[in-house]
Amino acid sequence: MQRLIFAGFYRLKTSRLFWFFIAAETVWSAFLAWLLYCFGNIEENLFLMIFMPMFYLGVAEAVFCGFFIGTDYSDGTVRNKIAVGQTRANVYLSNLVICSFAGAAALITHMAVFFGAGAFLIGSAVFPQVIFLKYICALANVLTFASLFTMTSTLCSKTASAAVANIFISLGLIVAGVYAYAYYNQPAVFSDGSANPRYVGGAARAVLGFFEAVLPTSSALEVMARNSYAVCLRIIFCSLAEAAIFSLIGLRAFKRKNIT
Repeated sequence: MQRLIFAGFYRLKTSRLFWFFIAAETVWSAFLAWLLYCFGNIEENLFLMIFMPMFYLGVAEAVFCGFFIGTDYSDGTVRNKIAVGQTRANVYLSNLVICSFAGAAALITHMAVFFGAGAFLIGSAVFPQVIFLKYICALANVLTFASLFTMTSTLCSKTASAAVANIFISLGLIVAGVYAYAYYNQPAVFSDGSANPRYVGGAARAVLGFFEAVLPTSSALEVMARNSYAVCLRIIFCSLAEAAIFSLIGLRAFKRKNIT
């Protein structure tokens, strides 16, 4: 598998799509730092700016995985790798490593550019007293997206179809995550003591809480807020568990997939 990973990194190095995402993330991160400088409220908005990529990197991962893995199918590379003796497990896991690295590279690029531009514009205030677990949450979130879209892209042999399907899935996760987070965090009563009609209680709240905990997009919103040590541990555990589940399902299905 080592050779497959090295070959994958070489493809990544020459991938225009990958470098486009890195360049776009660089510009966007600098723009976020400038917005923070212009509009102030640093204490209130800092976590939002730092961990915002957790929310939209899923879409970038969806596109990247669809085209990166789909190109292997369209060029016949997957069939050739298996023909020369590589196992399907090695092929699948090497793609997962590359897709995970691409997402992590975009995330690290954001952090580096944002903190660098922020330090220049704002000063030391851009470096928050944030628990280290939040950064682990962000990386675990990227791994979840990479595992999900590696699975879907591997099981869909057509590049365009895989990319389109991934985009719709990522947008669906954004919508579902926003609604789950918004409704789960509704207070039971308002500050004036009146009941909140949007509060979800009973068994429905347990179901809503489950989705709020497992959806990677709602987890991103949790990290962007100022949450506790326990919440970060929950997000990391859920993200790693989901990544493992997606990888096992994808690997099992790929072993049975008919590659023509």
